[in-house]
Amino acid sequence: MANTNFSLVPSSRNVFIAFAILYVVWGSTYLAIKIAIDTMPALLMGSVRFLIAGTGLYCFLLAKERVQPTLKQWCSAAVIGFMLLAVGNGGVILAEKSIPTGMASLLGAVTPMLIALMESFPRFDLDKRKLAGLAIGTLGIACLVGPAEILASGNSTLQGVLLLLMACVSWSVGSIYARSAERPQSTLLFVAMQMICGGLALGAVSLGVGEHVNFNPQSVSGQSLLALLYLIVFGSLLGYGAYVWLLQHVNATRVSTYAYVNPVVAVILGWGFAGEALGMQTLVAGLAILAAVWLINSKAPREMPAKQMILETCAKTERCTHCAAEA
Repeated sequence: MANTNFSLVPSSRNVFIAFAILYVVWGSTYLAIKIAIDTMPALLMGSVRFLIAGTGLYCFLLAKERVQPTLKQWCSAAVIGFMLLAVGNGGVILAEKSIPTGMASLLGAVTPMLIALMESFPRFDLDKRKLAGLAIGTLGIACLVGPAEILASGNSTLQGVLLLLMACVSWSVGSIYARSAERPQSTLLFVAMQMICGGLALGAVSLGVGEHVNFNPQSVSGQSLLALLYLIVFGSLLGYGAYVWLLQHVNATRVSTYAYVNPVVAVILGWGFAGEALGMQTLVAGLAILAAVWLINSKAPREMPAKQMILETCAKTERCTHCAAEA
């Protein structure tokens, strides 16, 4: 029986490649989403994206392995697919209807903050670095979406920001849950199951809000179709597969560092290909948010206990044979 569990061991090389995929590919998906929903209903596009990727991968793997996932495994996939793809990615898709891709990616940098806080639960042992990070991050978000910009663009910007923050919370909770969820042996099969469940949830919401009523498939542009194809192959199969694989081998806080680099890629692509403004406000806010993420996730240097410091000092100077013997 073929082994489709990514055929990858968690070596340094494979972890590096997976992170590179998250950093670059997922940074480009913000622009791809923007192009795709230009002529396609937002939630319907997300549903089609994940259903095509998930169903195709699931059928391929099932034919090779002939292993049926259990009901408990399907339940885990449904929870993760709903939180990460339906709410998490769906929130990003809807938000990009009213805010630029660069702003969306910068707000997405809130995710590592949330994951770091959630992983510290129930202790919430926040040192000065983490508290400073939270304060700087809050100021950065306030600078990124200030009162002037909200007043200039109406309530749409505020709604987009709220959708993004909701998506970040859902993505963070789902990512932590995914680490201990009941799963099949094949990582790729689990990825396919999550995409199927997430795609079905997005499709149900799309039908519920009536996106299909005024939608004419003939109005979809070639650029939107190419963007959708890119999201299916690179964003879903390659990017999401790498993300799920990393969650099994690396702690969730470290995996979430993709949010450090994604904004850089998204802002540059949005400026270069979508004509989005790259002003000083965005740069300052972006630096503040990324600095906050770094502060929250970095570890303060551990202080050496006084006794150990004395012992090591005495042993090195050879002035105290008693301490040297203890050391």
